Amino acid sequence: MIIKTNLLVLPSVNNIEEIVEGNSTNIKLVKGSYRNLEFRFKDSNVRLVHLGIDIKKFSAIWLSSFWESRDLAYAVKLYLDHFKTPHTYVEKSISKITDQMSFIFSNILTPDTFFVDTHHIINYIGEIEKTCGYPLIIKDTKGSRGKYSAYIKNRKELLKKMLELPKYRKYLFQKFISNDFDWGVLVANGKVISAEKSYPRNNEFRNNTCNGAKEVFVKIEDIPKPIKNMAVKANKALGLSWSRSDIVVDKNSNIFYLLEVNRCPGITSGTSEMSGAQQFLKSYLDSINDKI
Repeated sequence: MIIKTNLLVLPSVNNIEEIVEGNSTNIKLVKGSYRNLEFRFKDSNVRLVHLGIDIKKFSAIWLSSFWESRDLAYAVKLYLDHFKTPHTYVEKSISKITDQMSFIFSNILTPDTFFVDTHHIINYIGEIEKTCGYPLIIKDTKGSRGKYSAYIKNRKELLKKMLELPKYRKYLFQKFISNDFDWGVLVANGKVISAEKSYPRNNEFRNNTCNGAKEVFVKIEDIPKPIKNMAVKANKALGLSWSRSDIVVDKNSNIFYLLEVNRCPGITSGTSEMSGAQQFLKSYLDSINDKI
């Protein structure tokens, strides 16, 4: 008798049906969302339920997170660890600041960055300018998809923008690296499995596809070795099994910089990202079956 694998993907990955279908028909897929999780703490016990199902009953969970859901993902991890339910790796709640620390200590080059935990930056503006210069980028420390990011050309713009941004969030300041495109390099289990170049639309400093950037996928053998090495090193520095590194090349100096690492990257149908995601899922489910 063929037993189906009950797989919860939390949160659901773009085009997950195609990823699953590329592996096996013996997978019963549940597309998860953190909005559908219920944490029930009662009588010194806990139940974690997703759409009426206790998640410890799933055969396997492909668990990942966005910046905003990292604390929930880690709480899910603790629950699954306790009940010995197989799942992929996630980290404790972190931010771009903790990532920067990990990258620096791993000798990975990143743009010059300044952070101070206050919106009253007038007292620190000299240090910001000394560290980052102009133009610079403002980034939300737990932001994604370029939300709350801003391109700043001078002190006047910096002071004005800081008055406009939401006060309940934290921001870092980073030197802007002049570039023609970003590299997006997908790494799974320590190996590069896909890469793309993201070209921004006109008058847009962000290279995110959600902000209109154009994706051009590149064969793995055509990716420059330093780009591959940087992506693998960044993945290892954070202890991840699955991620995409965003890497930019300074068009004036040709120096490579790591911008950030995405733990839950979007997957574009019909590309090497799709086949890479299928390989990752297969290796994950195979590792579970080997232990049974």
